[in-house]
Amino acid sequence: MKTEKRTSFSIFASVIRALFLREIQTRFGTKKFGYIWALVDALSQIIVFSVIKTLISDSAMPQIDFPVFLATSFLAYNFFRDIVKKSMDAFDANSALFVYKQVKPIDTVIARVLVELVVLVAATAVLVGLGAYLGFDMAVENINMVLFAFAWIGLFGLSLGLFFAVVIVYFPNFGRVVNLLFTPLFFLSALFYTMASLPPVAREVLFYNPVVHFIEMIHGFYFSTLNTDFVDYSYMTAWTLLPLFLGLWLYRHSEKRIIAS
Repeated sequence: MKTEKRTSFSIFASVIRALFLREIQTRFGTKKFGYIWALVDALSQIIVFSVIKTLISDSAMPQIDFPVFLATSFLAYNFFRDIVKKSMDAFDANSALFVYKQVKPIDTVIARVLVELVVLVAATAVLVGLGAYLGFDMAVENINMVLFAFAWIGLFGLSLGLFFAVVIVYFPNFGRVVNLLFTPLFFLSALFYTMASLPPVAREVLFYNPVVHFIEMIHGFYFSTLNTDFVDYSYMTAWTLLPLFLGLWLYRHSEKRIIAS
């Protein structure tokens, strides 16, 4: 019986599928309540900051349901953060699989990004349903641009994650530095305020944070009362393509070392 030769793409697809299922199993386990924890992160952030905002002021964002504003912020930020963190740890966490020649180190990064995408879709569906049930205004001004912005921030996270993953091969402690940076980044990324609400000096400083531009883009296209005046698309493109190019170039010249490490 003649065996049909598999194409490179079919082998790649099979590897990604197997790695994806392995990541799901590793991250959420066999208990059905494990999947619920994927929602707890964003939901707890929304509740905490909604309460804080209510205690400070009840009229800071007229014509906008603040929990919906927070939901768009935290879903996007958590998506970006988790892609970066999971991607930069992908090589070390899956090193035992590199004895199989079909499994390339970069496949483990792609599989982890797909898992984060599934988590984002599931969390968004639940939060949209919950928001509609509670009577919040869930109307989207331009859903196509919002989806585009989410895809873009995901690609931005993948670019940084891949670049950091290769750097960590040469400098193992670099990952700790990146993890530390996410704490101040949480408060400096316009997640629970808008750039327009800040004084000019603060806007000039935060303008250099690329995450701010993605969050402002999502808010500007989601809410009809907000705009994208503080979004610099050229800056976002540079921050996406430069680490992507460096990450792929370094990976190409470091693949053997990654497999051997």
